Amino acid sequence: MNIFTDYYRAGGIGGLQTGKRQFESDIQRSLCVHKERKLIYYKPGKCAGTSIYHGILRPQMGGWINQKDDELEFNDWIANITDEEWETYYSFMFVRNPFARLVSCWNTIARNMDFKDYVKTGMFTNGGVPKILHYQTQMSLLEVPDQSWRTELNALCKVEYLDEEYKMLSNEIDLPRVEVPKLKTNGGRGGEYEHYTKFYDDETKEIVGNWYARDLEKFEYKFGD
Repeated sequence: MNIFTDYYRAGGIGGLQTGKRQFESDIQRSLCVHKERKLIYYKPGKCAGTSIYHGILRPQMGGWINQKDDELEFNDWIANITDEEWETYYSFMFVRNPFARLVSCWNTIARNMDFKDYVKTGMFTNGGVPKILHYQTQMSLLEVPDQSWRTELNALCKVEYLDEEYKMLSNEIDLPRVEVPKLKTNGGRGGEYEHYTKFYDDETKEIVGNWYARDLEKFEYKFGD
């Protein structure tokens, strides 16, 4: 039985809930794979993925594939891999405080909308399906919805310590040893960075905390970090 790889083949939570693959919320788009080196980079949205993958890994280290850029090769890989083989890959992931991550999504997707209105429109359907890929929980990349099967990461890195964490990772598995470029950074309103906590009130903090409770628990984040 291949619980975890079947979960990915179904398209993640969205595929399981709707019975069909959905391009906008397909979990497979958050995987970057190096078959020869047996590496998996889990790349949730708004976690420095553009800087790491498109700024370093793909241009400076050949052999990486993902669903968006290498559809046929990736589809062949995901169609045939088993849970047992998956666990032989070295896996790493950069995660981010969910409260800060959602503010970054808002800055990118709905800059002209009031933040509270943005949050209250809802990022998930009643079935727990993220309306777009950027809203998915980070833990949804690592475990099936009923938590009966969860993969273990070889390296869990935090965006809050991006440069130090990437340096550690590059020493561990021989990735390109360069500074992480800051791509797709749009700062705060008016071009100046504001701490994410300034955008929340008690109501929005509760809503977002409930949506991302699993991320907060497993990655040991709290509001204000």
